Amino acid sequence: MACAGEVFGLAASSGNREYVARVALAGARVVGAVAYGQTPMTVGTYDLYWIACEPALQRRGVGGALLRAVEADLRRRGGRLVRVETSGTEAYRATRAFYQHFQYRETARLPDFYRPGDDLVVFTKRL
Repeated sequence: MACAGEVFGLAASSGNREYVARVALAGARVVGAVAYGQTPMTVGTYDLYWIACEPALQRRGVGGALLRAVEADLRRRGGRLVRVETSGTEAYRATRAFYQHFQYRETARLPDFYRPGDDLVVFTKRL
């Protein structure tokens, strides 16, 4: 959570050119958020750092709407590839299914990356 807070804080800071943050609102209440940015030393490749929505609203289109907004923005910016990293544990099964639902492909897996038994799973999507 500290890392997510740092990324969102940087995205909101004046003069920021590294990160983009967007939120989903229900009235005046924030119910979802996403942060992304161009991958350093690449041409047209972007990292999706965080996407989250209020647990009670999961599976109701909030995350999908945020993801589609990110992809549309990246196309406008000339983006060609989106990269997402997540955990390979059972607790992240729904997260991996979410990306697969939106045509992201698992393109790499680093065993025991986070800790023994917790793989780093990389998903990518060509825009």
